[in-house]
Amino acid sequence: MKLFHNKFIGKALAVLFGVGAAGYLAWTFSYFGAWIGATFLDQTLPGAALTLTIFCAVVMLLAVLYVFFYIEYAKEDVEAYEYDRGDGSFIKAFRGLKRGVLGLELFSLLFRFVQLLIMPGSWAAHLALGLAMAGVGFALLYLAHLFGKTLHAQVNRPYEVEAERLSNDAGNEVINKSRKHFKGLSVDQLRRVANGDFSALDDVRDANEQERLDAADDAAQKRADWQARKGKAKSAMTKFLTPRGRDDSPVDFFEQPSHNGHSKRPANF
Repeated sequence: MKLFHNKFIGKALAVLFGVGAAGYLAWTFSYFGAWIGATFLDQTLPGAALTLTIFCAVVMLLAVLYVFFYIEYAKEDVEAYEYDRGDGSFIKAFRGLKRGVLGLELFSLLFRFVQLLIMPGSWAAHLALGLAMAGVGFALLYLAHLFGKTLHAQVNRPYEVEAERLSNDAGNEVINKSRKHFKGLSVDQLRRVANGDFSALDDVRDANEQERLDAADDAAQKRADWQARKGKAKSAMTKFLTPRGRDDSPVDFFEQPSHNGHSKRPANF
């Protein structure tokens, strides 16, 4: 459950919804471009229908994405500018922008609805299909507006909310990490925890930590002792394996002069 109970996933789903809604509305508006190109321009400009189809789809896609992701930021900026140095026209222009995008989306759905009605075939079936498509479009417009507002609030939440959430997460993490000490509680400590005294968990944790430190100290001391023995043995072996010079030979010892100037070499008999 932790995998799905994730703030990032919630935001990602809202973003995917916005992109999907923009894609659907762009698809419906592409029919308008195809009809304009095929009806008025294809005879003089071959390929105009495809060009206008792509153009209208891109225009609607960008308009919906702007309204979904950036309209609240634009509102804050325009209102701040209007209050600072505006003459009332900037906030009117912003509201007109929102109405213009909404009108473009609505008339796009209306055009597709009419186009379905005049197609050859069952009028009732086309009417039902057109109503369903228009209903889906209206619902997407409304949901895109709500999702955009909600996503804006999530991304720009007050820091107090995040601070409170961080504090709560820290408390949950403390409790979760303390569970590993639960099995080490004695009966008396379990009674204390049952009565709301969680300091017993700290006692177990401190005892475990002290045991760990003692074990680490013992291991460090054993290693230091081993290193000392190793160093002593190495020093002795190095001294023993060093070649002996002339001063250390037995002959040199016997050839050393005495205090009266005579050699200590033994006489030949």
